[in-house]
Amino acid sequence: MKIVTQNRLMTALLATGLVLCAGNALAYKAGDLILRAGAAGVMPTGDSDEITAIQPGATVEADDAWSLGLTLTYMATDNVGVGVLAAWPFKHDIDASGSIAGLGTVAETKHLPPTVTAQYHFNSGSALHPYVGAGINYTTFFSEKTKGALAGENLKLDDSWGYALEAGVDYDMGNDWLVSGQVWYLDINTDATVSNVGSFEVEIDPWVVMVGVGKKF
Repeated sequence: MKIVTQNRLMTALLATGLVLCAGNALAYKAGDLILRAGAAGVMPTGDSDEITAIQPGATVEADDAWSLGLTLTYMATDNVGVGVLAAWPFKHDIDASGSIAGLGTVAETKHLPPTVTAQYHFNSGSALHPYVGAGINYTTFFSEKTKGALAGENLKLDDSWGYALEAGVDYDMGNDWLVSGQVWYLDINTDATVSNVGSFEVEIDPWVVMVGVGKKF
């Protein structure tokens, strides 16, 4: 189900870029600032190591989450920019999976994934302005709570550092306003510690998508 949802979102993002192919040219120049805001979704692709302390084959995984996303790009040259991803905290349910999938939701957490990327912008000479980027993600987890089968246990998720890959497209609406679509792949792994269970690694490795509006300054 997660893979299907992610593929649909990727397809929608690409289709939006293809249909918005006419209009005035949107070219960025050195010194420009581009601020964007919109709906952002975090869709994990991984799960945890086997948690043998519970039972063989037991794993957990994080559900998708949506929040308000914010991005800022500073153009160092006409083609090279520095991008920053920020957001209102995302709240994820953590579900039992593998051999214990029937236990449902066993915990929840909030997280913030600030990300910095170096971007290359393709000044295409049209209203459509694509770009790609790569950089570093830092993810901090907080407000961890256990529930369901793990209710009453203490949960701690360590912060994560990892690489980030990015692609995006802006579309000129005139008067320096734009609509945008962006997608990132973030390398997020955390060590989870649950009292009376032990520690284990959780690979989250999400796709992050954002669709919104922006302004060039």
